[in-house]
Amino acid sequence: MKFLKKLALFVLIIIALIFLIIIVRAWDARSMPDLNDWHTTLIDDELLIVNQYDNIDAYLKDENAYIQKMFAKVADKASSKYNRFNPESPVYPLSGNDNLNASFVYDPGESNTKGVILLLHGLSDSPYHMRALGQVFKKEGFYVLGLRLPGHGTLPSGLQNVTWKQWAKATKWGATQLHQIAKDRGSVPLYMGGFSTGGALVLNYALKAISDDKLFKPQKLFLFSPAIGVSKMAKLSTWHKLLSWIGFFKKFSWTDILPEYDPAKYNSFTKNAARQIYLLTQKNKDHVQKLAKENQQNEFPAMIAFQSLVDATVVSEDLLNMFGEIGTSKDKLLIFDINRIYNDFIPQNVLSIDPKNIQFEQASKPQLSMLINNVETDSILGPSSSGIYTRGNNEELTEIYPEHHIAWPNEFFAMSHVGVPISPKDKHYGANSTLGTIAIHGERNVLLIASDDLMRIRYNPFFELMAMEIRDFIGK
Repeated sequence: MKFLKKLALFVLIIIALIFLIIIVRAWDARSMPDLNDWHTTLIDDELLIVNQYDNIDAYLKDENAYIQKMFAKVADKASSKYNRFNPESPVYPLSGNDNLNASFVYDPGESNTKGVILLLHGLSDSPYHMRALGQVFKKEGFYVLGLRLPGHGTLPSGLQNVTWKQWAKATKWGATQLHQIAKDRGSVPLYMGGFSTGGALVLNYALKAISDDKLFKPQKLFLFSPAIGVSKMAKLSTWHKLLSWIGFFKKFSWTDILPEYDPAKYNSFTKNAARQIYLLTQKNKDHVQKLAKENQQNEFPAMIAFQSLVDATVVSEDLLNMFGEIGTSKDKLLIFDINRIYNDFIPQNVLSIDPKNIQFEQASKPQLSMLINNVETDSILGPSSSGIYTRGNNEELTEIYPEHHIAWPNEFFAMSHVGVPISPKDKHYGANSTLGTIAIHGERNVLLIASDDLMRIRYNPFFELMAMEIRDFIGK
């Protein structure tokens, strides 16, 4: 009896400590920047969640009007020059006839169609981030649908209540529409591709399609910085609900409250969004384990993934583990190594993570490629070219495209998570854009934006090499 009383007291103390920690964190959140209308104004119900659309064109028309309506809700409160909701701003994404936040279609023409592909963007992003990749596929004869996920491309408040199951519902709708187009154009193949959260969603769909006859199984998957795993701290992100419903602690439901200067992406981020991607990745891990246990690897679509070695958004190791569990010789993984001419400025624990040391143990091994420096000891004062290498059966590295070398930009020391799907030619994030080349200097702790975010690469300097890998995999 005394033991039970002590146990009960111990549990009560633990609960009290946890609640105290939550209160302290909630109090700290009050020091975050003020919430603006785009953080507090609720968006209308998402079209794909409450309506039935039988074709893509009808949806695209309604979606454009929907996004315009959501922006109009807060336009009169957005007066600063670099605010995406200010119609007079240079970063306003709805200028002219090009809605950067809307879904898009690239159609090569019915007689030229060799396949169809659904492309899904990442968390807090918009379909714009998939446009450059969409053009790569269109040039190969693919009908491309870049689909906007619910809660995205409107107001950051859209991430407050959205669920991963709503994203999955939109994914299913997109795949269903493309299946019909593929059928109408000569039963061409269905492919799926995704960046970050979009990668997790196409993976989830493909995993479920193995056992669900109502889903249309894609033939190939293209994964860009896929969210196979995220920080385990995300599982705690739901605790804010204990207090954030109180007006005094309403900021506690946000992890970041930032200026919204990006035309095609939210800078502010909610704890609910973190929770949803965590739940999705956990669900996918369960599916992967089941697939491996039942030896159904050969029933899974061929997949190719592109991943930075030092991704600060997703857990790169979880992608490697997934390839180790269900990858076969039909699959391929390309790792973007760090620019090792900066070795003197990079900590040893990062330098020790070398893609050359990655090993897969299964009999039918996925092909491993890596983008690495051609000369590791090159000077940081001069350009260092890089190439894509693959490891053969004799463990020796062979360059895949020896006639195509691309130099690291002098100031780049690593590939970022967000940069992977973006072309250097991109108008808003590329090598000659304001966001892609932003370089402002001053003193620490002055700006609302963290210096780490300003340092992050916004485009992929090796995009053309990646496009070559994509074309090779399409024809494989």
